[in-house]
Amino acid sequence: MSITSVKPKAYRADEFLSSHNLDRADATVTEIFNLMFGFEIKVIESAADGEIQAECDERTAVVGFSGAMRGSCQIRTTTCAARSIASAMLGGIPIDAEDDSTNDALGELCNMLAGGWKNGVPELSSECALSPPTVIAGRSYKVHVSKPSVNFSRAYRFNSHTLFLTLYREESSLFRA
Repeated sequence: MSITSVKPKAYRADEFLSSHNLDRADATVTEIFNLMFGFEIKVIESAADGEIQAECDERTAVVGFSGAMRGSCQIRTTTCAARSIASAMLGGIPIDAEDDSTNDALGELCNMLAGGWKNGVPELSSECALSPPTVIAGRSYKVHVSKPSVNFSRAYRFNSHTLFLTLYREESSLFRA
């Protein structure tokens, strides 16, 4: 018995950067925040409206994509905002500053956002896999991604918190067999 492997069609950069795709990301964020947490969330048009203070602790969650598109979904917010998300996920119970559920909740949120966005793209729905989430915490750190890549970023406001979402797509020439 022979098994034939069909290589998935790559998700093109122009499709990835389209306004329709940006709308899809916004709709995914809005749906998850409204349904899962009961939070109203809106896009922040000016980056200055959503800056995270350099002296604040931050958390970044990363979920990778592989298959028809390689890249990642990253969300970044303050530790206080991550605790608010964790509390909402756990039914409103207060979360201590050192509670591991904060990282778990932020990782799961990133997983839901990456999966929700990916499943809305017909070319990626069944042809792209997600990695388990990774969460980074600290101050003044930088997350490096493969180059060359294209990305789009959005800032969102919920309650008094800001959430940054960035979707990266590696150039397909990096992963041709």
